[in-house]
Amino acid sequence: MSAVAGRQPCVLLISPGIIKWTDMDFGLPHLVSIGGYLAEHTGVRVELLDLSYEGGDHAHLERTLDKLGPFLMIGVSCYSSYDYLRVMTLARFVRRLYPDVPLVSGGYHASALPDDVVFDGSPFDAVVPGEGELPMREMVETLLGGGRLEPGRVYDKGVVPELDALPPYRWELLARYWPRAHEIGRKFQIYLARGCPYRCTFCMERAKSGYAWRGYSAGRAVDELARLARFTDLSRWVINIADPLFGFNRAWRREVLEGIIARGLLPRQYWTLTRSDDLSDVDVELLARANFSIGIGVESGTPEMLQLMQKAKKPERYLGALERLAELSRKHRLNWAANIIIGHPGETRASMAETHAYFEKLFTTASETCGWLSIDPFRLYPGSDVHERMGFYEQQYGTVFHHKTWWKSWYDAPFRAEHVDPSSEVDFAERVRFMYERYAPLVREIVTRFRGQGRDIDRVFQRSLAEQVELMSPAMRDRIIALGEQARAHSAAGSNGAARNAKGASVAAEALRFPIGLHVKDERVRRREDAVRRLLERGLLRSERVIEALLAVAPEPYLGDDDARAMLRDGAPSVAREGAAPPWLGISCTALALEALGVGAGDRAADLLATRGYVAALLAAMVGAEGEVVAVCPGGFVERRRLKRALGELSRVRVVSGEATTTAGLEGAFDGVWLGAALPRAPRGAADVLHPGGRFVTLLGPRFRAQDLVCLTRNDVDGGRALGERLVARVQVPVVAGPSGWLRA
Repeated sequence: MSAVAGRQPCVLLISPGIIKWTDMDFGLPHLVSIGGYLAEHTGVRVELLDLSYEGGDHAHLERTLDKLGPFLMIGVSCYSSYDYLRVMTLARFVRRLYPDVPLVSGGYHASALPDDVVFDGSPFDAVVPGEGELPMREMVETLLGGGRLEPGRVYDKGVVPELDALPPYRWELLARYWPRAHEIGRKFQIYLARGCPYRCTFCMERAKSGYAWRGYSAGRAVDELARLARFTDLSRWVINIADPLFGFNRAWRREVLEGIIARGLLPRQYWTLTRSDDLSDVDVELLARANFSIGIGVESGTPEMLQLMQKAKKPERYLGALERLAELSRKHRLNWAANIIIGHPGETRASMAETHAYFEKLFTTASETCGWLSIDPFRLYPGSDVHERMGFYEQQYGTVFHHKTWWKSWYDAPFRAEHVDPSSEVDFAERVRFMYERYAPLVREIVTRFRGQGRDIDRVFQRSLAEQVELMSPAMRDRIIALGEQARAHSAAGSNGAARNAKGASVAAEALRFPIGLHVKDERVRRREDAVRRLLERGLLRSERVIEALLAVAPEPYLGDDDARAMLRDGAPSVAREGAAPPWLGISCTALALEALGVGAGDRAADLLATRGYVAALLAAMVGAEGEVVAVCPGGFVERRRLKRALGELSRVRVVSGEATTTAGLEGAFDGVWLGAALPRAPRGAADVLHPGGRFVTLLGPRFRAQDLVCLTRNDVDGGRALGERLVARVQVPVVAGPSGWLRA
């Protein structure tokens, strides 16, 4: 690495970003706080990098890191369990670039399951559970003193007892992002307090911050908002005060709200999460005057479930407080949202029906409402009480957790997290049907009754309501139920198959040493990465070069948008007539073929059926600048010219004419040859175009049924050339005409 000469080594703090491309929060307050604390107490240079905002691919990221270095230590936040696999691949990428720089992780998932992060062979040196300021300071001071981090160490959980001891937020650490902050997100995130005294069974907050609520002093909290106002015009933002629980202390809450009003620190809107059971008329009025909207985690409308969730010791009083809030909100024009969880372990038909009846009455008794519903399925989160006591829920209620370690799966993590049978009485499909069929009409009714504030922020509320209506659609219901049926069928197919998939996914995770999810705002990149994740989950990808090629090479320039979508979905190509060269094959077949070919840097490869050029471009990415790819065009002059134009920017690809089912168009010996269509038998002379040990991959078998995807390897025996055959998979693809094909012309 060629970092800027003479620069002081820095501590780099990386957020892996989130797989979301709309309405992202801007701010990174957890990393800004840690970075400011380290700079204040150790004098070290601190740099922040958020991959949600960077864009580009891993080569671009490598250049960015090079400009920020040199590094004393690098921290990667494993904030959410949804980030876990991406964080591990990012860490392997960073470790490969900077093998001697200590690499550490923290965040909610790392706090809940530190053994997921540090283990034999892990790229991470240490884990920082809890709040990072104090243990990170210890690490930096050790390194500045010439010491080394203890390999595999899990530090004691860091908790800052007095937040006023922390230095002010150093928003200047986000200097690389401020010029385009409003392009990045509509909401700005800040913390004014940490921890939560409540012990809700589904929440993972306790894994990080424990049960003690700690806020900045009220004056300091208002000062932090005033300091933020000097960096940016608050009136352009929705400010997300992302505390686990805003204003647990009533006197603190009122003093903060009064300070906001007195000092005119009024953004477009504040958004925060709190509880309704301590909100009086005075509190609701202050919240409304301070431009707040609030989210209330109600979770259920039945006392039995509220007690089971450990949400309230006096559930009737708790539900009564929400009814009072609904009334007071209309008086003071305070907008609010009630979050409910459907399908918590122990849920029954009666409890689901009672909860629905409660919220139907809450939102339809009056002619208008200032609130709305946010409806979520139960999700299994590591570090929560439910996760730690799964055995209890299984035995007591008949709960079935279908994916107990869902965060180690590459694909469909949101579905896997919620794929739970709540009880022996209610299975997953019944929960889904109830949630979508009973709540969809209520959500639509709330839309007709909702009253905003008469300000432009009403557009945000209306958009949120419209999104909720869309999410409650029959199409979404059917998709989720189908995913559940597919998962059950896969499980019923036998534990051996599941074990193979799990092993394959593990191997693929080890092979993937560069980050994924760097440029999710690009729809084409999202589609490509989604396809790769499916292949990783199925254990079909193991080679780093194949994975990198599939991620790096966009199919759209070669296939067009429609065919690229179909190919990435594993669709079947259409051909003008039987025997015509297929324009492409599904992504699974293509990936398996590339894995079998196994070409690497400096190799010589050929695509014998290069109709569009996509596979030739993939091969070019695999062989690199020192290799060569020959693309054999089976068509005439017009087709050859079109192919040359498509591959024109790839100097290491040479387009030649040739017949699809023979090797006549090839000159010299190759390390790998691919023929992407079905033949009755291997082309004559296949061994002659291969180096010893070279591989010829194609499909052999019947015209109208599945064929064998085979890898034919040249093995020289007693001075003669022979091909050893290995079956890779069974697939069905179009046949191709030619001297060695099923059809002669």
